[in-house]
Amino acid sequence: MTSQRWLLSARNIGLGLAAGVALSWVALGRSAPRLRAQASGSADATGTIAFTSGGAGSVQMLYLIDTKAQVFSVYRVDPQNAKGTVKLEAARQYRWDMKLAEYNNQPPDVASIESMVGSPRK
Repeated sequence: MTSQRWLLSARNIGLGLAAGVALSWVALGRSAPRLRAQASGSADATGTIAFTSGGAGSVQMLYLIDTKAQVFSVYRVDPQNAKGTVKLEAARQYRWDMKLAEYNNQPPDVASIESMVGSPRK
C-alpha cells in the first residue's frame, strides 16, 4: 500500500469513527459532540465525504457528498428530541451544476476576470 493510500485510509478510519460516535450519541438520546465542518474532508473507498457542523441550538447538520454519483444530501440531527430525530433537509445531484461557468455571483463576473488576466475560456 503506498503512503498516500495509507494516509487516505487512516483519515477514513478517523472520519468513520467520528461519524459513528456522533450517530451513537444521537441514537442514545444524548447531545451530539460538537464537531465542526472542515474545508478538507476525506473520501472513503466509495467516494463518500461526510462532515457535520453546528446548527441552531443543539441541532447538528450532517453533510454527505457522494463524489462518484455527484450527489449531496444534508440531514438535520436533533439530539434534544426524545427520539433523536434525523431529518433529510435537502438532496441534489450536482453534476450539471459543475458544468456552469458561473451562476448567481457578485461582480466581477467570470468573463470580466478572464479579460483582465488574459486567459481564454475553455
